[in-house]
Amino acid sequence: MADRTYSKEAIQRVQLGLAGLAGVVLLIGLANVIVENVRKDDSVLEVNAEASANAAEAVTAARAEEQRSEPLAELGVAPSSDADPAPVVADLQPDPNLRERMDRPQPPESAQNRQDSTP
Repeated sequence: MADRTYSKEAIQRVQLGLAGLAGVVLLIGLANVIVENVRKDDSVLEVNAEASANAAEAVTAARAEEQRSEPLAELGVAPSSDADPAPVVADLQPDPNLRERMDRPQPPESAQNRQDSTP
């Protein structure tokens, strides 16, 4: 009877070990599937990001072309801004004939200045 108990316990231990080994193999397989999906998603995201970048460049180039094109200038209704750059203004010198500054309001004349100016 001792032999039977020993053999039942041995079979039970072997079964438990095999079940544990099968569980570990299943967990490793599940982890592998998850990692594969993440890698595929990353590669899809990279492809999508690349496609998005290419599309964004195309849209930006199209918008830049639209901004550069001047439909009125093409029709001859308005002058083109590319043909006539903004005129360059030389250094400005004040008019020597001006005696008062024109960019700032003049303070009111004081009473003493008024008396000096009367004959």
